[in-house]
Amino acid sequence: MLTATDKIGSTAEIFHNVAAAAGRRPAIRHGATELTYAELAAAAGGVAAWLRDQRIGRGDVVATLLDRSAGPVVSMLAVWAVGAAYVHVDPADPDHRVASLLQQARADAILTDGKNRGRLSNLSIPVLAIDSGVRLQPYEVDRGLSPDDLAYLVFTSGSTGIPKAVAVEHRAVLNHHTAIWRRRGLIEIDSFGLTATLAVDFGLDSVFGALFTGARLDVYAPETLLNPVAFAVELAEHPVDFLVYTPTLLEALCQIEELGSFLPRRMLVIAGEPFPPRLAVAILGVRPELPTFNSYGPSETTIEILQHKVQQSAAHRARIPIGRPLDRVILRVLDGDGVDVPDGAAGVLYVGGPCVARGYANDPAATARKFQVADNGERFYCTDDIVVRTTDGSYEFLGRADRQVKIRGYRVEPGEVEAALLAQPEILRALVTAEPVSPSLPADLVAYVVTGSPISRTQILERLTSMVAPALVPSRIHVVPRMPVTHSGKADLAALQSMIIIGPAGSGPARTSAERTIADVWCKVLGRTDVGLNERFLEVGGNSLKAMQVFGELRRHYPDLTIADLFRHPTVAALAQALAKFDVSASSAPVVVAL
Repeated sequence: MLTATDKIGSTAEIFHNVAAAAGRRPAIRHGATELTYAELAAAAGGVAAWLRDQRIGRGDVVATLLDRSAGPVVSMLAVWAVGAAYVHVDPADPDHRVASLLQQARADAILTDGKNRGRLSNLSIPVLAIDSGVRLQPYEVDRGLSPDDLAYLVFTSGSTGIPKAVAVEHRAVLNHHTAIWRRRGLIEIDSFGLTATLAVDFGLDSVFGALFTGARLDVYAPETLLNPVAFAVELAEHPVDFLVYTPTLLEALCQIEELGSFLPRRMLVIAGEPFPPRLAVAILGVRPELPTFNSYGPSETTIEILQHKVQQSAAHRARIPIGRPLDRVILRVLDGDGVDVPDGAAGVLYVGGPCVARGYANDPAATARKFQVADNGERFYCTDDIVVRTTDGSYEFLGRADRQVKIRGYRVEPGEVEAALLAQPEILRALVTAEPVSPSLPADLVAYVVTGSPISRTQILERLTSMVAPALVPSRIHVVPRMPVTHSGKADLAALQSMIIIGPAGSGPARTSAERTIADVWCKVLGRTDVGLNERFLEVGGNSLKAMQVFGELRRHYPDLTIADLFRHPTVAALAQALAKFDVSASSAPVVVAL
């Protein structure tokens, strides 16, 4: 592991040195494709040569629109070699959002693949499909690169309806890499698994951990990651030392296969959402010797700034600490008047030090609001997270001071979703909240809308899906006659919830035992009292992670069921008909959830 980065100008220099020393070692693996460090460097060198031909260099931004594969990593390294910054746009986003993000980032070039090339028509900037046969060339790093240069942009949800692009410098990346591995100790990590899109930054923990040390990075396709059976097989055949999960993903996986199937060999990090103590207890019960860390850090402070090693005492805590700060991270906890609060008192967390991002690209007003300068000249980022510092020096996360929520590891501003809803002419008012189906489950987005002219929930959902990222699509949309308010003028959520009558939109009650079994599982997972036979799963609050939960429950009755069946037959009636060929389990034992 590297222990100092003060004399290194950029992340490209680190990779150049690692690739030269570890040329024959495996660098990246995706399915049947595996590249050595020499091959990865040559591929990145070829893309970098194309960027230079397009006069892309320091100060420029290059967007990547690539499916999960070796491609995003090749592109990132190429962009760094010429001194530019990269921004990854997730191909899972709808075309409208892709266009919006590219405009917000002011990209100077785009790296994509043949599959996504057609989505980038009518652009006046250079576009390269990197799978069309880029020549392999030496990986050369431009001279004069500085730690103050931009390394990447990463988008967060915006309360005005416009996502914000966090601008992170190489200095912050280098400091993070040194500090995080100093904190974790000198555990030998030879392989990392990537469980997230590069459009969110907690996945960079695995990417940088591998590329800066000569380890192997395994990139998982979404269809593998979201199929617990296939993912368990993948990890059994290709074990990795290090994995990062959101709690939502890991809990969904281990409702179907045993938890131990999804744990790495040497280190586990939980990030993106609060770490439920029940999950910590389950992990330590299966692998008590596995170093397991709770990680915290907004994108504006570069991946993570606090880390806590979870101990057996987690079983007796209401919440797991987010830990102590990494080296050179400066923390302040302030009250509403900007005064430091004593240990044990709650306040808003402010973060300073080299971890702090430059600001929001092309948005000086938002940067000035959130990135503030203290009397001593130190820049601090206001997280709007409410925390408390305990007497032992660790921090605990209590909640948010604003409306922002975390949904499956993604930061979501309800205002962005509300803006997209109000862009539909039939909708007069909109309120978006985060509500759990049950106290033991993560929160989902729920929308309440008042309409001025007829529009169905299905129409609202179809339009919304074409406008915002998948994580921003509410699981439930309720059309209400009015938007009640409290005496203070705020929306009265309790009154709104009392207006809701959840019932089936499909035709008639269940007619067969198969339909009753499927409907009961849907209701349990979706938090509904009933479902219609012809309601479509994804239109009544379903998503990929909930499909995994449905899959796990139904497999107890239909062992031959595959997760693909759920998407091929998206209604209760259609799925029951498809499953008629299977024998229904005669067992009436209650379903037991592992976590």
